[in-house]
Amino acid sequence: MADRETVGLLGIDIDRRFTLMFGLAAAVAGLAGVMYTPILSPNYHMGMDFLVLSFVVVVVGGMGSLPGAVLAGFLLGILQSFASMNEVKSLLPGIDQIIIYLVAIVILLTRPRGLMGRRGVMEE
Repeated sequence: MADRETVGLLGIDIDRRFTLMFGLAAAVAGLAGVMYTPILSPNYHMGMDFLVLSFVVVVVGGMGSLPGAVLAGFLLGILQSFASMNEVKSLLPGIDQIIIYLVAIVILLTRPRGLMGRRGVMEE
């Protein structure tokens, strides 16, 4: 649904489709929260660690690009795993905490739209 006007002219109710997808995503997130509750008691700042990382992954992958977000997730995850090795941490203490942000800065300086960002997404 990259072109809302064309899809709307084909007879698809875009607003209804977005509402249904948002409701489905909220239900899945709520179910995940209910399933995680026996492991760790819930509190109001529970997902903040993952929120910042997921934002960095989406921006590095490219806004509006699912393959870009998957590629960025794999790339940043592998780099963080390597940076968490004891040999690397002994050479550069604390690198495992900032490697994701350093890589994000380098990628966004060289490719401002992200790894697989498309022209025109979020530019209106």
